[in-house]
Amino acid sequence: MSEASAARADRLLDGAVLGLVLVGLVAVYDASFPRLGTEQMLKQLMWAGVGLLAYWVGRLLSPVFLYRWAWVFGIGSLGLMLAVLSPLGEERGGATRWLQLGQIGSHEILVQPAELGKVALVLLLARLLSHRNLIAACKPIQERRWPGWAIIVMLASAGIVVVAQEDLGTALLFVGIGLAMLYTAGLPLRRALLLTALLAVVGAFFVVQKTYRLQRVVAFTQPFEHMYGSGYQLAHSLMGIGTGGVWGTGLGLGRAKEFLPAAETDFVFATIAEETGILGGTLVIVLLAFVWWRVFLIASRTQAMFTLLLAQGIAVMIALQSLLNLYVVTGSVPTTGVPLPFISYGGSSLVSLLFSIGLVQKVASNPMVERIREVPHARVVGRRGYGRTSVSRREYRRGVA
Repeated sequence: MSEASAARADRLLDGAVLGLVLVGLVAVYDASFPRLGTEQMLKQLMWAGVGLLAYWVGRLLSPVFLYRWAWVFGIGSLGLMLAVLSPLGEERGGATRWLQLGQIGSHEILVQPAELGKVALVLLLARLLSHRNLIAACKPIQERRWPGWAIIVMLASAGIVVVAQEDLGTALLFVGIGLAMLYTAGLPLRRALLLTALLAVVGAFFVVQKTYRLQRVVAFTQPFEHMYGSGYQLAHSLMGIGTGGVWGTGLGLGRAKEFLPAAETDFVFATIAEETGILGGTLVIVLLAFVWWRVFLIASRTQAMFTLLLAQGIAVMIALQSLLNLYVVTGSVPTTGVPLPFISYGGSSLVSLLFSIGLVQKVASNPMVERIREVPHARVVGRRGYGRTSVSRREYRRGVA
């Protein structure tokens, strides 16, 4: 990477992500210490090191390389997700979501392919929704029928595979990312809303299909009446957040983590809010919103359709995952297993997110993108032209260029 490219990278984004990772290490240590001592924190520290490596790999990969090999990323991630359903899959807590890659001493090395699949989905969608010849030109949804149907079939297939792993939360993220990217690429709002309604009906079917999912929906409406059953996690999460008040009980002094079975993973925000209060919880939310805003800003500044969709898809991924986790922890939606980005314990989530930030930084340092097949691409900055091309952003996204 050249010094000029490094200088154009978003240092504020790097700082916010680093802050969240550090907060996560402290929160994981705090939430898991009563049960496991320093074991979980050391594992998360190791994964943070792997994630840092993945971040630099993401910064080195050319958008042209990503464009040409997006199919390999997509097929590879789907293969790993299917492998989870085979005897190679590892079952934990009634769900089969992990693959065991080996063992270091007494510690198993587990990966969750669905976390990597979210990044692969963003790459593949960005590839499908861009011009078949050049990275920078827009191909509208209306140009052909097959890309739209291919994308819908792909989203449905990935969603079904993830639901089969008993991971409805991640399936919702897959669908949300897909819909947002389709709309960005030019899908009319009416069709996007119609597709959303159709998928909501499908999602409701999957909810009523399993008794435990339906029980979570019932417990979500009255968690304290079901606190010794399906509402156990949510009830203790709400009590922990309520106990924290404005200033919190103090680091290490929270009680919710002693009762929450997922205190360092999906419900880590409850421990943060209890021990640091509204101030600490708000700081975490502000940092997450700041990361989303910086990634979205980078997406809006890029002048190539592929990189625009890539960065915006990552922004949507971070935003949706953050909101879904916070909504679950605060009882705003029924309980589902989705980690809090950069903070929750989990190596696959942390590594895939840091890799995504590396890709975004590559976009930030190279907004014009290299040519493919020597065809010049359109530049969109207001109405200023590049060569003979001058289009508005609306025209650009609709495929006029």
